[in-house]
Amino acid sequence: MRMLRPPGPLVIALLTGACTMSAAQTDQAALLTNPGPEVQQELSAAIARLTGFASVALSMQDFTRDSELFIERKPQTDNNGELIQGRNLEKPHRIGLVSRDGKCWLVDQNSGQRSPLMAARCRVK
Repeated sequence: MRMLRPPGPLVIALLTGACTMSAAQTDQAALLTNPGPEVQQELSAAIARLTGFASVALSMQDFTRDSELFIERKPQTDNNGELIQGRNLEKPHRIGLVSRDGKCWLVDQNSGQRSPLMAARCRVK
């Protein structure tokens, strides 16, 4: 019968280091701390890139009270207000503001695409 040896210090150190490394890189829901015109412009541009929309309309309060935002494409209508293309079955984009390693990021939760934010400042929710 073969006896099992306890793991050596190197194995324990590697496992502990791996846990610490993955914890440091985890996204944490965040709230915007410096809303303003420059930040709003940066957010709109980043969301437009993530979603593929030509432009995105945001309010100054977006991401200040909640870390998620749902973005839908504006339906196109004719002069009578009727939808041009019928029913829109496209899913809304769920955009999250996260903090990772002290930096703010926008994440499209549908696609997993990410966009770093340079002017925006955020705090963990």
